[in-house]
Amino acid sequence: MSVSRRGLFGLAGGLAAASLTGCGFAPTSGGGSSNNSLTFRWWGGEARNKAYQNALQIFTEKAGTKVDAQYSGYDGYFNKLNTEFAGGNPPDLFQMDTALVSTYAAKGVLTDLSSFIPGTIHLDTLYPAVRSAGAVDGKTYGVPSGSGFAPILYDRTVFETAKIPIPADTWTWDDFGRIAGELSKAMGQGKYGSLDASKDDSGALQPWLRQRGKDLYNAEGKLAFGKDDLAEWFSLWEGLRKSGAICPPEMLSGTDSASGSHPLISGQIAMTTGWGLAQMQPLTQHALDIVVVPRGGNGKTGQALSGGVLLCIPVKSKNPEAAAKLIDLFVSDVDAIKAMAMTRGIPPSGKALDALTSTLTASDKRDVTYAQYVADEVAKDGLPNAPTAPPGYNDAKTALDAAAKQVAFGKMSIPDAVAQYFRDAEAALNGAK
Repeated sequence: MSVSRRGLFGLAGGLAAASLTGCGFAPTSGGGSSNNSLTFRWWGGEARNKAYQNALQIFTEKAGTKVDAQYSGYDGYFNKLNTEFAGGNPPDLFQMDTALVSTYAAKGVLTDLSSFIPGTIHLDTLYPAVRSAGAVDGKTYGVPSGSGFAPILYDRTVFETAKIPIPADTWTWDDFGRIAGELSKAMGQGKYGSLDASKDDSGALQPWLRQRGKDLYNAEGKLAFGKDDLAEWFSLWEGLRKSGAICPPEMLSGTDSASGSHPLISGQIAMTTGWGLAQMQPLTQHALDIVVVPRGGNGKTGQALSGGVLLCIPVKSKNPEAAAKLIDLFVSDVDAIKAMAMTRGIPPSGKALDALTSTLTASDKRDVTYAQYVADEVAKDGLPNAPTAPPGYNDAKTALDAAAKQVAFGKMSIPDAVAQYFRDAEAALNGAK
C-alpha cells in the first residue's frame, strides 16, 4: 500500500500526516550548521511537531549535536525546499514524501546514503519489506519511518446489526462482492456495502495487480501492467456498481479526508479503502475494524508495505555525518522511538513495535498488531518489494482517478477510459524522465 498524502494506508502515504498545521515555518533556534549543529525540516501537525522536538532533545543530549528544527504544514513545504535547493542552501536533513523521492533523486540533489549503511544507519533494523522504500535505481536516498499496508476499514456495528459475518482474513474478491451486496440489501435504500475503490491505485489496484504477479510500476519507472488488466479492473467495479453493492460516484467527493462527511462515518457505506482505525474511529460511536484487502485466488495478499515518510540528506548538507546519526536515532534508539510514538505512522520494525505496544490506544494497538500480521503475510507471499513511486507518479495517479470516474459516471466506455489512462499516464511518466 502505498503512502499517499492521506497517510500510510492509502498510500499513500494518512496516519502520520492526517493533521497538518499552517504554512509558516517555525524554526526553534537560529544559526546555520557546524560540526556540532545541523538543521532539520519536516511537515506535520502539532502532535508530530512536539514528538520530533522531544526526540531532537534526546539526540542533543546523547550526541552533543544541536538541531535547528524547522517545521510547517504540507502546503508550501516543497515550494520552500525547492527555493533553497535552487539557492544551494537546503537544510541538512529533511522529511520527504515517499511518492516524490524518485523525482528529487533524478534531479541529483539527494545524497546516496549507502556509505552510511550499515555503519551509521542500521537499516537492517527495519522490516525487510520497507527497507527499500527510499531506494531509487538500487541506491538508498531515504530511510522510511513507518510501515503501512492497504486495509479495508469496516463498520463492525453495521455488520452486527445486519447479522452478516465480518470479513475473514482469508476472504477473496468474490467474497468481497457477495458481502458488499448483502450489506446493501440489509442497510436499505440509499446505503451501500462498500466504497467504489476503482480509482484507488495503492489501496486497491496495486494489491490486486500484485496478486497476479504484476504491479503499478516497474524498476524502470514504467507501467507494469497492461490494458487488459485495467479493463478487467474497471469491469469488476462496474459489475459491483450495477448490482448496487458499491456506492454511486457522487459519494466519492467526501472520501479524501477523515471527517464526518466521509460516507463511512455518515453511515452511507459499511466498508472503505484508504483509511485506518486511528484516523476514523474517533469520528464515530460505531465500532470500526480492519481487514486485509481481499486476496487473490492464489491466496496471496499482494500487499506492498509502504515506508511512511522518508528522511533524506541533501547533497549540499553541511553536516551529513550528524544528519545520518540523527536518522539512525529514529531507527534504532528506543527513547526516540517512544518519543515519536505513532506520529509518523505504524512502527516499521519489531524493535519499535516492542517499545510502543504497551503505550498505545486500543485503535492504535489494533492498527499496529494487524500491520504485524500483514507483514508476516507479505513474507509468506514471497513477492518482490514494490518499486519506489517513479517521477511523474502524481500525474499518473490523477490519470487513474479521472479514467475511473469517467466510467463510474457513465461518461466513457471501459475501453475508451483504459485508452485515456494509458495515454495520460505514459505521457506523465515519460515526461518526468
